[in-house]
Amino acid sequence: MQALHITSHGPPVALRVTDVPLPPRGPDEVRIQIEAAGINPSDVLSLEGRFPSAVLPRILGRDFSGRVVEGPAELVGAAVWGTGGDLGITRNGAHAEQLVLPATAVSRRPSNLTPEQAASAGVPFTTAWTCLVTAARVQAGETVVVSGAAGAVGWAAGEISSALGARVVALVKDAAEAARLDRTRISGVARSDLGNLSSVVREVTAGAGAQVALNGVGSPIFAALLESLGPGGRLCVYSAAAGREVTLNLFDFYRRRLSVLGINTAILTVVDTARILDQLRPLFESGRVRPHPSIASHPLTDAARAYAAVAGGSPSKVVLVPRPAGGS
Repeated sequence: MQALHITSHGPPVALRVTDVPLPPRGPDEVRIQIEAAGINPSDVLSLEGRFPSAVLPRILGRDFSGRVVEGPAELVGAAVWGTGGDLGITRNGAHAEQLVLPATAVSRRPSNLTPEQAASAGVPFTTAWTCLVTAARVQAGETVVVSGAAGAVGWAAGEISSALGARVVALVKDAAEAARLDRTRISGVARSDLGNLSSVVREVTAGAGAQVALNGVGSPIFAALLESLGPGGRLCVYSAAAGREVTLNLFDFYRRRLSVLGINTAILTVVDTARILDQLRPLFESGRVRPHPSIASHPLTDAARAYAAVAGGSPSKVVLVPRPAGGS
């Protein structure tokens, strides 16, 4: 089969599709024919060697949708989707024609999503769910500040927050990102270049402050997000790509009873995330949560260009579409 099988790390321009043997399947495993596979920034980092736990050689790719072609009779033919912090890092991933996984990692994909839409959901939606539901426990009526709102995790966080009955304040970098927002489920938009997050949050919350904020950027927006929170607010940090060091006023922090929650979805295996996807399925099928509105599809053979697009900050979700497996 064709796969993005790497034996060394390097830049996207060096990425090539290779022919590898079909993966063997054990008695408690399923074989999945991949119909589409999403590319995330973490896949680019994995290619470049930024994950200390990653093993070589391996097949890249965390997010996928496909169909079970071998396994327990009740699963054969099922349309499925999946993701996992182990995929493409410590075990062979989804950027291939086929994937073998434990049967316990199977999650049936939403019936109203295309393979490309389902493949684009994995990392963004499981990250947002882990922040909002597992960690922050967002409640109806609360206000959530979503940083990076024009990105894929930002989109997912806005959708899930809205589905939970929370108000959303979108924080974006500048006017260009603000123009890309779908504002139908957003109560307010703030821009980092204007430094107006606090005033926007005060307006939306009648001065009370937000209950939850998501930081997927790192130190540059840490102080502003913390300031936007009302008493008892929770700040979820799931990335520090733009900076790792912050200064914290401990007096203000404890007097306002704030919490900072660290979110590491890389530790969630493909089995763990399947249970999150099971909970997301009815939200997608009911329309309470929508897939990313812009998806750019590439054939697997165009992987170098597709990875480069993600590395360059593509506003669209980029997915790979392999051809049907034709043998080893």
